[in-house]
Amino acid sequence: MPSKSLFYALIIVAVGVSSIVVLYGVGVVNTCQIRQLEIASDVKKYDQTKDPEFCAQLNEKISQFDNECKGDLEILDCG
Repeated sequence: MPSKSLFYALIIVAVGVSSIVVLYGVGVVNTCQIRQLEIASDVKKYDQTKDPEFCAQLNEKISQFDNECKGDLEILDCG
């Protein structure tokens, strides 16, 4: 039989995960900031590689981000 402290820890984890799922579903948790960080990371990768295919994919992400999150990120020059 598991100890009571393990049981309580599992309940706390379950409540925390459930809370995050509910908040995300309701729209309280905004993913735009997370997506912006991901795009910033991808821009750094592109600066290192200068891969034109990656640039095109990144421009698509940026365009989608600007439309959905009302962002003002600039499209990259892949040429």
